[in-house]
Amino acid sequence: MIIRKKTIYLSALIVGLVMLGFVNHQVSKGSITESSNDYQKYEEGLVEVVNEESELVEVVNDNAEKAEIVDSKDDKVENISKETNKDIGKAISSEKNIEKSNYFVEHRLSRDKMRGELVDRLNDIVKNDKSSKEVMAKAQEEIIEIGKISEKELFIEGLLVSKGFKNTLVFIGESDVRIVIENDNLSEKEVSQILEIVTSETDFKASNIKIINKNS
Repeated sequence: MIIRKKTIYLSALIVGLVMLGFVNHQVSKGSITESSNDYQKYEEGLVEVVNEESELVEVVNDNAEKAEIVDSKDDKVENISKETNKDIGKAISSEKNIEKSNYFVEHRLSRDKMRGELVDRLNDIVKNDKSSKEVMAKAQEEIIEIGKISEKELFIEGLLVSKGFKNTLVFIGESDVRIVIENDNLSEKEVSQILEIVTSETDFKASNIKIINKNS
């Protein structure tokens, strides 16, 4: 019971961090009105997302079905997280997606939505009476780790904005960090600034940091 209550609290905290990060990002751009308009455009573009990025939707649906079979005899917690991270990385790094005008709004929400769904699935495992103590503990650890990663991504994005980068999207994966920057042409100095920030805030080396330039 204690584990379940703690997990529910952590889940609520993660959702709060995601929402706070989205609001902070929009405030840093200096326009709440523009944020509302962008979000409205995002909602209107959901149909397009379903059609053009069906692989992402299929992955989410497929993962939801897999969550039901995770019990005390089937330890898949780590694989579930890895699959989600792989799919998020693929979506935000796609050249086709990066070309979209509302890329940062759309894929920040997409990243956070998939993370939220992952947390829900892990919560189901924790609340499942058939789950062993080991599986429940792993699921709880993953939820805590997701919260830490989400918070760190938001923090790095904030640091980059403070350095003058207008729009940024950070994704911390299993083996690398991907940063999408809205800039027509990054200078060597700017690349160095980005690498310095990421290496100082994560355990990744510069060779494991991928900077993706998105033209304005």
